Amino acid sequence: MPVNKIIFLQQKKLNFNNLDVAIFISEKLQKKLILYLIDIPQEEKEKAVSVLSSKDVDFDIKNQLEFDEATEEIEAEKPDLLIVTQEKISPLEHIFKITTSEKLVKKLENLDIIMLKEDEYRINKVLINIDKESSTPYYIKSAYLFASKLGVDFNMITSFYESFYENRLRKTHPDEEAKQLVAELFKEHIDTVKRKIAEALSGEEAELIIIKGDPKKEIPYYARTHEYDLLVINEDIKDRESYIENSETSISIFKDKE
Repeated sequence: MPVNKIIFLQQKKLNFNNLDVAIFISEKLQKKLILYLIDIPQEEKEKAVSVLSSKDVDFDIKNQLEFDEATEEIEAEKPDLLIVTQEKISPLEHIFKITTSEKLVKKLENLDIIMLKEDEYRINKVLINIDKESSTPYYIKSAYLFASKLGVDFNMITSFYESFYENRLRKTHPDEEAKQLVAELFKEHIDTVKRKIAEALSGEEAELIIIKGDPKKEIPYYARTHEYDLLVINEDIKDRESYIENSETSISIFKDKE
């Protein structure tokens, strides 16, 4: 059941670019925005109140929270959406360190989460990934309705890992036969994804972008090179952490079941 609540979690420093995005989403979805603030300086809290008071959004602020306490409250309350800032760290540093937002994603289950890049101040284009194996009708419909309510440009996308199948099949089949089998697998992939979309949207058509390559690399790359502001993936997708690490755009993880 919807609780009509969006939580915007910030720790140590309040990102006002991201706050603008959180306000935009709250206004479009017509849900209350609650700020969970952990170790935020008083002057930043006051500025946040000033910004929020000037907007047409119902809001509340929770102060004096510890990280574990905030996480427990989020788990208990199950908001409609959790928005956090994805801290910017170097690829080398990422090998040895997991960010606060990534810790939350690992800990919190069955919850829609948006991880905003530090410099994200708007959402104008959304890319919704449809994974053949794991994307559910519930996820597809939720992501579709979310982007629709925002009133932004959005597309759905799927990637077929052609080279993976080619390399495997060429070990056991002649080249021409392997190519034919890959072509059949490609068709089956697209048919399955389109069927999932049709089921989720009750037959309503949605544009589907089809690309080839390792999905966990090619999908984030496509999102960046085609200037999408937000990439949406499903919670149970294989190699979810790799999608997050490879993404240079803001990324959202939507749950697969209610």
